[in-house]
Amino acid sequence: MRVFAVAAIITSLAVPAFAAEDPAKAEANKAEEQKKKENEQIERAYKDTLKKTTREQPVKKADPWGGAR
Repeated sequence: MRVFAVAAIITSLAVPAFAAEDPAKAEANKAEEQKKKENEQIERAYKDTLKKTTREQPVKKADPWGGAR
């Protein structure tokens, strides 16, 4: 019984390795990885643009009585 359990565990771990050899699945994985990389680049560009445009400017306090003092 233990032999069958060990064999089942080994085959369940080996099945994903065989799935990676399937050309159709490999192409799908490459396409997904390419989309992820493109999305990451877009996010980086977006965050860089936000950093450049939203720099905090020092706020000058309005003092309406400043000239009268």
